[in-house]
Amino acid sequence: MIPRQINLGPFTFHLYGLIIGLAIFIGWYISKKRAKLYKIPENKLENYLLVIPLLFALIAARAYHVIDYWGVYSQNPISILYFQNGGLGIWGAIIGAIIGLFLFCKIKKLDFLKILDLFAPSLVLGQAIGRFGNYINQEGFGPPTNLPWKVYIEPLNRPLSYLSEKYFHPTFFYEAILNFISFLILITIAKKLRKPGQVFAIYLILYSLSRLITEHFRIDTWSINGFKVSYLFSIFGFIVGVFIYTYISKPRRLDRS
Repeated sequence: MIPRQINLGPFTFHLYGLIIGLAIFIGWYISKKRAKLYKIPENKLENYLLVIPLLFALIAARAYHVIDYWGVYSQNPISILYFQNGGLGIWGAIIGAIIGLFLFCKIKKLDFLKILDLFAPSLVLGQAIGRFGNYINQEGFGPPTNLPWKVYIEPLNRPLSYLSEKYFHPTFFYEAILNFISFLILITIAKKLRKPGQVFAIYLILYSLSRLITEHFRIDTWSINGFKVSYLFSIFGFIVGVFIYTYISKPRRLDRS
């Protein structure tokens, strides 16, 4: 197994945090290089205020996860701050990032829909990269399997009902693959879609569909009375995506007097 941390003298580097940091940097760099497509000056994306959507995304992602596992965190509340141990809910991150980008656009007087379009491919690519952090921390895997691409999960990380099993579905890799495909699709169509908001709408549609698929293979997600909460978010995200795309793409009639 890949070690979760690397010790270099007095310094300890958690691979999960490094992967998340790498995902954020690559997403930001790609957005910066694509800014001209939306007639946004690159220097607008070098502003320190971009920390706002980042903080909102991390806080909301953590909140989603903590609510899911409140039975565990309520026993040791300080562990809520232990980000290095993993535990970020993607739907929380998406909602937090959208709110943060809205505030950023208000402050910098930028077109909110164009910024969403610009960052949508970077967001889904970041999600793909971030899933490798799940592999490092052995979280987000699926039910037991004997398929050739199975992954070994240490006993400490197995659900109690699967302690006797050794190999599980690498659900994190399933989602990483689907997210990367979505990234390629968004990068390609972004050059053809000119109405602000269309690319982001398709991002919502693609990710919602991807999550509906991968959620089927998850055994550790937030459920209420047996119903997985992520299904609800995915269905809602899909509907919102379709509505936004349909509304924005609808031809506008000019009023005639």
